[in-house]
Amino acid sequence: MAPCVKSGILREVTAQIPIIPDHELLRVIGRGAYGEIWLARTVTGAFRAVKVVYRATFETERTFLREFEGMSAFEPISRAHIGFVDILHVGRTANYLYYSMELADDHLAGREIDLVNYEPRTLKGDLARHKRLSADASIRLGLSLTEAIEALHARGLTHRDIKPSNIIFIEGTPKLADIGLVAATGQQSFVGTEGYVPPEGPGTARADIYSLGKLLYETCTGKDRLDFPEIDSQLSTRPDREQLLQLNQVLVKACANDPKERYGSAAAMHRDLAALKRGEPPKRSRAKVWTTAILILAFAVAGIWFWLERGSRSSGTDLHLTIQT
Repeated sequence: MAPCVKSGILREVTAQIPIIPDHELLRVIGRGAYGEIWLARTVTGAFRAVKVVYRATFETERTFLREFEGMSAFEPISRAHIGFVDILHVGRTANYLYYSMELADDHLAGREIDLVNYEPRTLKGDLARHKRLSADASIRLGLSLTEAIEALHARGLTHRDIKPSNIIFIEGTPKLADIGLVAATGQQSFVGTEGYVPPEGPGTARADIYSLGKLLYETCTGKDRLDFPEIDSQLSTRPDREQLLQLNQVLVKACANDPKERYGSAAAMHRDLAALKRGEPPKRSRAKVWTTAILILAFAVAGIWFWLERGSRSSGTDLHLTIQT
């Protein structure tokens, strides 16, 4: 199981501002179960986000150190793909660990950072303001995220908590955030958010694909992921209706309850989304194509056999009548 937070501890341990070398912590811009995210300024004047995770929020030293080791392992990987948030420095004290990273765009002003009013741009915030995205925008988002997720999986890692609040935008590019949750594929500790976690639990590539499918369901329908697979009630009035119906085929496959029925990789899902972007329907799997072909052939053979059998019986009846006559 995931490390548990002791009631009230986070409030107690955050009474004092953490000391982060070469960074001035300006104000808290986000809080989670195990720590907080600060808007910070470096000695060179650059703005950064600094995540601080407190030892007191973990039940054991081992789980706390595992979090630090995970961040340290991901730090060099974070620069390998544009869809990863760049981790700039990882550090640890006796009471907390921390890492500095790229700062998300402001939700209104982009890279113009107002210290008082700054609010990070996340996909969750975008959906709160706009309710939903067009089919085309959802497909483009899916193309970016499937590339990033495939790059993560290629390194033997899974994210385990893909959801709108964990997608941030930097210079307009969507990126996977909350890197502290990234773990080696198959790791058994349970993290995740209800509705985005598949029936078998997180920690596999296909579980991440399921989570991404639920995320894209929310972006293109404006509905909650728990409503899946309900269709947008206003679908008939939407100008992108046909594209939405085709996108829905991709999402149904991504979110199948049986992992074997999902996409085998983020790259496979990316290919279907790319086809939609080109105006083509998603490609059916080779197995389904062969199954359909076999069924068509079987029906054809059965039809021919029925026609020949019927013809034979008709000939027999005619002959019998002729003899009687």
